[in-house]
Amino acid sequence: MKALLLSAIDQIAVSDQPIPNPEPGKSVIKVLASGLCGTDRHIYKGEYPSSKPVILGHEFGGVVDSASPDSKFSEGDLVSVDPNIVCGKCSDCLAGRTAFCPSLTALGVNINGGFAQYALVPNTQLYKVSNGLNPLHLAFIEPTACCIRGLDIAQMQGGEKVAVLGGGVMGQIMVQLSKLANAAQITMVTRQKARRELSTSLGATDSVDPQDKNFESKLQNYDIVFECAGVVETFNLAQKIARRGGSIVVLGLTPEKTMVEFNPFQLVVNELRIQGSFLNPLTQRRAADLVDSAKLQLDPLISRTLTLPEVPEILDKPPGQGDIKYVVVP
Repeated sequence: MKALLLSAIDQIAVSDQPIPNPEPGKSVIKVLASGLCGTDRHIYKGEYPSSKPVILGHEFGGVVDSASPDSKFSEGDLVSVDPNIVCGKCSDCLAGRTAFCPSLTALGVNINGGFAQYALVPNTQLYKVSNGLNPLHLAFIEPTACCIRGLDIAQMQGGEKVAVLGGGVMGQIMVQLSKLANAAQITMVTRQKARRELSTSLGATDSVDPQDKNFESKLQNYDIVFECAGVVETFNLAQKIARRGGSIVVLGLTPEKTMVEFNPFQLVVNELRIQGSFLNPLTQRRAADLVDSAKLQLDPLISRTLTLPEVPEILDKPPGQGDIKYVVVP
């Protein structure tokens, strides 16, 4: 089979690999779609820890090609893959904090993932969806699960004033989730006009260009700020625009060694709640059901489909102007 193998930092290429065989507890998936994530770029550049050599791709799904004898799945089932494999027995797992499992192993990060024609996946990581689902939408289930986790952390009750910082795929999904959660106001903050216009078509009530003069005066007293860009500037901005007692949920991933400054005095007197949101603990099933329900608009988020040989060039540069999501179709 063809697979995209990362052999070292900045070294990735299509290679011939053996098609995996099913094993006890593991089934072979024919990959139909795999999302290209910002984390893949960080791994490629050595900014996020990973094993090497490894086949990248952690946002994927496909059809069961060969089910293991002990599997509850059947050949031909359309499935989403939760890439994060945990032990299920440690104190963190038992408390629902699976993202902190000491044994956490991720498909596409530590072991071979979805940038390949076939993938060997533990049955515990498979979530069946209806066979009528657009296969390209399989690439959105894992990022949607991560966004649902952020929404859970925010504890939205409805009626909130929400700001979303960053107009990439996570930001556009957070706009839609905030709308489904009955937020009263949803402001998208991003530099690219195309992304601002897209967000308003998806449910944002207004948008702001951070390059405009005095743009911060338009952003005040937000109940919840979702930081989805993963850059220092938006992290700092979130602290300025959240109301006293407001919440900041950080979903954006910076390079591993990035540091920021903040004012502890303002943190205390404003009683800001700043919390990171890591991975998708216990939310993959909900995300699969939500994507399957067609309540999210996902087609407008697909900027381009890629073949495996096209991926290395894309990893070498930032996303194109206005682009949201690249989906790899092995």
